[in-house]
Amino acid sequence: MAHGKRKGTVVLPALTLAAFAAYAVIFAAAFRELPMNIPPVHQLLLLYSHFVPMFLLELLLCRTAKVRWRILLPAVLLILPGLWFLITAEWYVLAWILFGWWCTAPVLGCLAAWAVWAISRRLRRPAPG
Repeated sequence: MAHGKRKGTVVLPALTLAAFAAYAVIFAAAFRELPMNIPPVHQLLLLYSHFVPMFLLELLLCRTAKVRWRILLPAVLLILPGLWFLITAEWYVLAWILFGWWCTAPVLGCLAAWAVWAISRRLRRPAPG
């Protein structure tokens, strides 16, 4: 195994866990007391910063897992908390809108990771001829 590949295999999971931990702190801080009274910057972090951990997770999955796990694991990570939220919000339309808005950043993170992975594979291919 090449040295660079080994380094990426260690660094990417560590970055993924660190990003998930940072988002967990942002999330917990936002919901520390209800009703939420957080500044706009914290609201932006809450709604959009989970792009980064999902991007890193999907990039890691692209490197190590089969296609079904690349799709299934991120979907479960979105659907389970989303269902919990929808159930506790009694399935109101506003809850569906918030759930969709909340899912936008991680879905874009996954799509960006797929694109980066595909481009990197394409660039690593030897030139024909």
